[in-house]
Amino acid sequence: MITKQVINTLYKKYRRKPLTTDELDFSLLFDYAIENHGIVIDDHKLIINSISPSSPFHAIDLDRIHAIVEFDNRIAIVLPSSIIFLNKSDKSAHVHVRVEPPSLWDKIRWWFKK
Repeated sequence: MITKQVINTLYKKYRRKPLTTDELDFSLLFDYAIENHGIVIDDHKLIINSISPSSPFHAIDLDRIHAIVEFDNRIAIVLPSSIIFLNKSDKSAHVHVRVEPPSLWDKIRWWFKK
């Protein structure tokens, strides 16, 4: 099960992208997600055909991917500020977008505007 703690661990563990895209485990995508999600790598982009073409997560630059991680029934594609979860058994995909908490300066500005 993917919990909030697991998501935070993914962001923390894969904070930096690999030195080259060869270090990413693309075999996970082609072993488990190619049939249901129509994964294609074209022109330095990872295209996920199960996600709407109007979505910003439909085509992702390979340089933006920090890791590809396998779970029991999902594959996670870790990006700097989001994670795409692709289901292994069907075409469903879920995206977690990381929201940064307000900084100290943001809180001070808000307090004075109040």
